[in-house]
Amino acid sequence: MDAITEDALALLRTDGRLSFAELARELGVPRAAIAARISPMLDSGELRIVAAVHPRFFGLNVMAHIALRISGDVDRIVAEIGDRIPAVFISETVGAEQLVVETHVRSLGELQAVLREIRGLPGVSDARHLIYDHVLNSFFLGAEPDGPQAELDEADGAIIQLLQRDGRTAYRELADHADLSITAVRSRVNRLVKAGIMRIGPLGQRSDSTGSLVFGIGVNLAGDGDEVVALASRRRGLEFMARTVGRFDLLATIAFSSLQDLNAFLDQLRRIPETRAVTTWLHARIRLERYQFMQRREG
Repeated sequence: MDAITEDALALLRTDGRLSFAELARELGVPRAAIAARISPMLDSGELRIVAAVHPRFFGLNVMAHIALRISGDVDRIVAEIGDRIPAVFISETVGAEQLVVETHVRSLGELQAVLREIRGLPGVSDARHLIYDHVLNSFFLGAEPDGPQAELDEADGAIIQLLQRDGRTAYRELADHADLSITAVRSRVNRLVKAGIMRIGPLGQRSDSTGSLVFGIGVNLAGDGDEVVALASRRRGLEFMARTVGRFDLLATIAFSSLQDLNAFLDQLRRIPETRAVTTWLHARIRLERYQFMQRREG
């Protein structure tokens, strides 16, 4: 992936509805240069632009990372987890654990039920979890919204439903579907995004041929870790970062161009006085990544 493509995708993460012309203006390149890179990715399904509503808005206040040690059939376990629990992310990993699962649930009681379900699967020998105390950065959903959120009405729901399928759906089609004017639809989309309720951005189709190496990094801290957060935040490949409760104080997912790139970052990280311990694992194969499963808000 060249620098123009990377920069265009970075802009789409801030606003997935940016046109090719707007992307070209921002990057100072011809529109054709953007179209030649992004259009094939969209047409092939390698890249999708979709909308998601932040899980906390749906009352899914407990977001957890679960690391599994398994000895059974990986494909079967992945399929069972995908069918039986509200998983939004499943990855095969290289390290002490063989699978990482992320789930969003309403309460600690629901999380406990999810853990019992997973631990009861044949072939799962251990499941260790972390709870996200506060999401600082996410490849797709962004930072957590602050404060109370506005209520959604039927028109908002209709707009979100279409944008979950295609985040670049034309305003005219959204207006027809929601029975509103184009101006009203545009205003609602902007309100949902600015309030942090909805995010529209790119979701890549991960594959074994992906050029970058995606690592999970768990950090134990002696302090607030602000310098560690600042270091990770400067990384172009940062996909996710959260302060956590459990065996780590901070969890990050970062893409690196090479092992040399990873080692240089780890050297910097370990030199920070607040860093007490660093644990890493490689995301060898992303098996599930979904953010559109939340279709309605439940009371």
